[in-house]
Amino acid sequence: MKNCPQCGQERVAETYKCPACEVFYSQLDELLYEEQQRLEAKTFKAHLRRIWAAEAKQQALRDALHTGWRETPWQTQVTLVTVFAFIFVLVFGVLTL
Repeated sequence: MKNCPQCGQERVAETYKCPACEVFYSQLDELLYEEQQRLEAKTFKAHLRRIWAAEAKQQALRDALHTGWRETPWQTQVTLVTVFAFIFVLVFGVLTL
């Protein structure tokens, strides 16, 4: 088991940083931590956390939806618009009977 390079505390499980002094165990651990943070930032859970933590939740939600739509491939956008249009026509047709 590896020890912290700064304070000498024994490494705990598979952590990247020393829990006592917040120093990375190695440069590889620092790179792995940054990559993990980058990947987690794009998850649905991370988006929800950012929206929930925001002062203006409605604006944060609007921004997240706008960003998500911009990052969606155009083929998926066309498919979603087609499905929503079909559902709208179907519901409107049923309600007017």
